[in-house]
Amino acid sequence: MNAQTPQVLDLQPWQDGLSTALPIQAQIVLTGNIRDVYPVQDGTAQAFVSLQQVVWHWARTEGFDALLRFDPVNGLQVLNATSPDVRGKLETAGLTGDHVGRDLEAAARSVLMFGDLRIVLMIDYASHLMFDSDQARDHFLIQIDQLARAAPPRADLDQPGRNPIVWIADRPGDLPDWFAIANPTLRSIAIDLPDLEERHAFAQGEAQKFHEFPGHDSTAGKDGVQTFALQTEGMTLTEMSAICDLARRQGFPIQRSDDAVRNFRTGIRRNPWTSQVMQDRLKNGRRMLDARIKGQERALDRTMDILVRSVMGLSGAQTSSRLNRPRGVLFFAGPTGVGKTELAKAVTELLFGDETLMHRFDMTEFNSERSIARMIGAPPGYAGHDAGGELTNAMRARPFSVVLFDEVEKAHPRILDMFLQILDEGRLTDARGETSYFSEAVIIFTSNVGMFGKDQSTNMGMDLLPSDSFENLEAKLLKGVREHFRFELHRPELMNRIGQNIVVFDFIHVRSAQLIFNAIVNRVLKAVKIEHGINVILTEEGRAQLSDFCISDLFDGGRGIGNRIETNLINPLAQALFVLRPEKTLTIEAFERDGADVRLLCR
Repeated sequence: MNAQTPQVLDLQPWQDGLSTALPIQAQIVLTGNIRDVYPVQDGTAQAFVSLQQVVWHWARTEGFDALLRFDPVNGLQVLNATSPDVRGKLETAGLTGDHVGRDLEAAARSVLMFGDLRIVLMIDYASHLMFDSDQARDHFLIQIDQLARAAPPRADLDQPGRNPIVWIADRPGDLPDWFAIANPTLRSIAIDLPDLEERHAFAQGEAQKFHEFPGHDSTAGKDGVQTFALQTEGMTLTEMSAICDLARRQGFPIQRSDDAVRNFRTGIRRNPWTSQVMQDRLKNGRRMLDARIKGQERALDRTMDILVRSVMGLSGAQTSSRLNRPRGVLFFAGPTGVGKTELAKAVTELLFGDETLMHRFDMTEFNSERSIARMIGAPPGYAGHDAGGELTNAMRARPFSVVLFDEVEKAHPRILDMFLQILDEGRLTDARGETSYFSEAVIIFTSNVGMFGKDQSTNMGMDLLPSDSFENLEAKLLKGVREHFRFELHRPELMNRIGQNIVVFDFIHVRSAQLIFNAIVNRVLKAVKIEHGINVILTEEGRAQLSDFCISDLFDGGRGIGNRIETNLINPLAQALFVLRPEKTLTIEAFERDGADVRLLCR
């Protein structure tokens, strides 16, 4: 962790704020990334050190004599002192032994009112201080605040008298608002996750842990360090060090840092995307999709293009952040009932062998502001907080997967903001602070936007008609989708992240309707054979009659065909099987309709 690096970093904003606040503020609250390591420059040497070492570095720079630390388990401890003489004074004052024990109020009083030395008191794990009641907590904080304000002044204005308290808290809201907000004696400082420059500097010192590291001066070594820094966006330096340790144990060279990062994030060493099984399935992918989706040749071609690019790891190859973004993104747009959701299931089966491995979220259920809690978990203090979120839990359980967001335009705006983070950074942090990664997932959105205009007086308000050529339909639909996200949802940036990955579906026409009809009917007859061992024969006359019933109206697409097959075939067939009890064969010759009732003529 303390590896020296040749790269000199600019001073981090939070460290700049800390160095400014230490000599003038009575209290400082540090939150955010508080359990990491951080760069400090000591003379000509740069090292990555713990938070307490950073605080001591700036305290010593500002002329303080000692750093003391209190936590609920160990009580008060002297962490650093400028000399043995200082330690002697602290010991004489009873601040080095068990004099104050684990009584924080007594510890604070002893430190803050100690006027002979300049001392910083660091209260660690401030989010986990235990009190019998809120009233007891408030009483304690009032005592601390009064002590901090009442510390004796010094005659020398260059030597401020207040011995400051540095609170180390998990989140800004862990200290009460009345205490932490609008308090002129307290400054809150958030510690951000390391930026690319910090990660690159840290990687220069840690990357030698990789198996057979070629050396920092080699082209492979330099490229490997830079790639590793890019791949670890959103991660702490401590996590980067753990990845390097894992790479050494698993035998990953720096050229395979992506596999080391993937292994660390998912806990899965095997990479399904590079498996020969997936490569072979992808070669037969178009045939597998054709078996399930009828009449959408252009949509299938476009989908296969994007899937091949995704499996080969080239999605977003033109951007520097491609290594953290989702493996692939598809946006299925078109009329209702044309196979958008069915194609998402087919893609899941193609990639992972089982359509049930898809995480599906119907956005009509996530159209209120409260629904964000379902996705990422309830906030602290609310029921269900410990359970986490549906989406984040699903991704941690199965990171290699397809995630379907059905009818995305109906999601609440806060959900749309969440999509931005998923598409941009490939990760999402739940209400408990745990991070789920989407870098190994294929994200699919479906939407009906672009189909309807504002004029409802003609064509049932539809801007697109089945009589339109596919080229006109595609142009109108793409324009409609982009304008909807820009002007209606006010999220043009979300459409920018989706880019050119919009897959346009055509209307269901008579030819494709017949293919869908035959596929569904054959599936029903096969199900009867498997379930009951009965061979149902549908004569040509019967099939033609049933086809007339089911594909005469194509407005509601393939879903409507399926619904009419249920009404005209499945329901009366179930009755016939129950009443007739055929042993091996049932032949359907015709259908007889009496209003809404349908009866089979069979033998």
